Amino acid sequence: MQLIVVILLILAVLLVIFTLQNAMDITLNIFFWEIKDAPLVLVLLSCIFLGYLIAAFYFYPRLWKVQREYKQMLKFNSELQELHQMNDTEKSAEESDPEGIELDDDDDDDTFFKD
Repeated sequence: MQLIVVILLILAVLLVIFTLQNAMDITLNIFFWEIKDAPLVLVLLSCIFLGYLIAAFYFYPRLWKVQREYKQMLKFNSELQELHQMNDTEKSAEESDPEGIELDDDDDDDTFFKD
């Protein structure tokens, strides 16, 4: 929290320095309009803010789509993990021979080689 306060104070000082260095008035021509004596600082800061808004409106729908897909993948992953755990419990319940073939050595009557 203290780091955020320090960073905000540094940014505020830099903004004041920027404002003092760019205090001149300019004439702004936008298509058919002419704005006289507009402070350069306000023009620059409004352009930065406008650029941020345009980028936000452009990327937020994509961000929502990615978040929705991420939630679906998390749900699918949890379902797969549950299935995997159920499958492991079923396999551990079944006792099988190491090779997977059950051998009966008790039946001497059905041997292939008879003496």
